[in-house]
Amino acid sequence: MTFKNDLLRIAIITGLVTAIVITKSAHSAEPVFVDAELIEFKSASYTYPPSPFKVKQAKKLGIPVEVKTDPSVSLTGYLERPAGEESRAAIVLLHTCNGLSKHEEMWSKRLVHWGYVVLSVDSFAPRGLKYICDGQVGHYVGPWARALDAYGAKQYLSTRSFVDPARIAVMGMSHGGNTVLETIKQSISEGLAMRPFQAAIALYPLCSVPEPFGPEPISTPILILTGDKDSWTPVELCEEYVGRLDSQNEIKLKVFAGAYHAFDHPGIDIVELGYIVRSHPAAAAEASQMSREFLKERL
Repeated sequence: MTFKNDLLRIAIITGLVTAIVITKSAHSAEPVFVDAELIEFKSASYTYPPSPFKVKQAKKLGIPVEVKTDPSVSLTGYLERPAGEESRAAIVLLHTCNGLSKHEEMWSKRLVHWGYVVLSVDSFAPRGLKYICDGQVGHYVGPWARALDAYGAKQYLSTRSFVDPARIAVMGMSHGGNTVLETIKQSISEGLAMRPFQAAIALYPLCSVPEPFGPEPISTPILILTGDKDSWTPVELCEEYVGRLDSQNEIKLKVFAGAYHAFDHPGIDIVELGYIVRSHPAAAAEASQMSREFLKERL
């Protein structure tokens, strides 16, 4: 897979190359998380370390070193948890490019049933966004910014008495899965001076393999779940990502035969931006069980 092809795939998933067919109405507009607690928190603020050249230049000119910072953003999310006040492991849940929907609510309730506290982050509404799959200029937020959202959610959860701050995982689907891969990069946890997530699950993410050095080292064990029929986030990129990733952390990739994009989304069968989006009950059931076992082992 060449770097040029990688760029094309990235352009497609972010909407820089837009197909003619768009079907947005198939995603439920029903109210979601009506029984959940609405939470307000801030994304993490990230300060970029100045380059050695800038430090040398500033010293020579006798001026302060210019520092770039991504400031915090006010966000909202939906908190669901099992009954009781005992300290539990928690999951930060990251939505797709369609925003929060019944899909994320399904996963949240499932995770709560397994015994986890769940904070489903809304990266869109606080930014005035509803849908970013088509990547329209001015109506998009990328995985880097959403990774800071995830760390902000982690910071918030760490302040709650019913959450064990040492046992927090991150999970996301599609664009949320892309964000998971960004979130677990070693450089971001080190740059934020924060404890990395304890575990990570990415469902059908777009795996990026920058040339010539390959993917950055990661700080968290990761489970990637995807389908071999997915043309929106092709499995070949994830196979290359896993094959070239140099990490001490565990990396698991499960490819489901016959499964398309959003195979875990019950009852969906549409074409969106030219890509087939179709449920696969057998793959969904196995992905659910694998996720449960992966989290249980690491949290």
